[in-house]
Amino acid sequence: MKANKWFYGVDSIRFILAFIVMLSHFDNVYATALKHASHSLLRDAGYFLANAFDGTSAVIAFFIISGFVIHYPNKNGIPNLTEFWIRRFLRILIPLSVILIAGIPFNHPENAVVWSLYCELIYYGLYPLMSKINLSWRVKFLGAYAIAAVFICLFSWHDILAFVKQTNTNYQGYYWQFGPWLTWIVGLPCWLLGVLIAEHIDDLKQATFKSVMIYRLVVFGTSCFCCFGKFHLHLSYILTMNIFALLICKWLQTEIVYFKTRPASAALEKMGKFSYSLYLCHPLLYVMLKIFIVYNVFTYPVFILITVLISYGFYLVVEKPGHKLARMINSKYNVSAI
Repeated sequence: MKANKWFYGVDSIRFILAFIVMLSHFDNVYATALKHASHSLLRDAGYFLANAFDGTSAVIAFFIISGFVIHYPNKNGIPNLTEFWIRRFLRILIPLSVILIAGIPFNHPENAVVWSLYCELIYYGLYPLMSKINLSWRVKFLGAYAIAAVFICLFSWHDILAFVKQTNTNYQGYYWQFGPWLTWIVGLPCWLLGVLIAEHIDDLKQATFKSVMIYRLVVFGTSCFCCFGKFHLHLSYILTMNIFALLICKWLQTEIVYFKTRPASAALEKMGKFSYSLYLCHPLLYVMLKIFIVYNVFTYPVFILITVLISYGFYLVVEKPGHKLARMINSKYNVSAI
């Protein structure tokens, strides 16, 4: 852990999660080709690939990581609320504004991901208020979890009915079906799981490589099942993700503890710095690239490579200068440097 209270390994996980979200939004041409193969093993491989990259599960992990990195340095109170809001809001809003403008001619393909960013903005606004409530964070989490469960039962009854009756009637399946300004109610307990990790991460013992690998395999397998369930069992993400979040929380906690005493991949740590840019840019880049490049089994890797490279350029040109602007604003108004 660095002196500035940052944990190694977190950026690596962020990049992997952003990469999974990107793959979930890119039509997997290999999966499609394999599903039409003559051999049953190849067809099974195609069905596996079709469910191997679950973007919604990755977003839930993002929520938990966000709660963790926000709360850990502020466990004893937010030193400067102005600095906190300048840093957190500008980090999201500057790149988001650019992408929203760029997406206008293309009918806003970025809508596939920006719902989670609106949730994040709301969590940043709520966090200082929640920290003032004289209850333990565990009680706050349980309250948020109960409220989310009631909210889902009241307003997603159509998805519950679709699962019980195994029918497509009124079935939506998405986690963000309440729109960008109400989904935060459903996702808040996931975000608070990250806060709970931060509360006791310093007291946890060292994790073993075996335990990390077991959690990775179980989480991956569960994410595949959730993806399969959404499309083939009428099992909506709105019903599975908050339960799955409990397992994701344990996995992330194990990863964080593991990398407290072991080196993380230097390459992945650097790539994690532009994970937000990759997460934000890939839907628009996918649409734009398809205008100029034929999308098939040969160009699929090209799409991925170009998307990653342009996202890195976006980080250098837009996101990173946004961080500098936040520091400049803090300095101008005599706020502590970020």
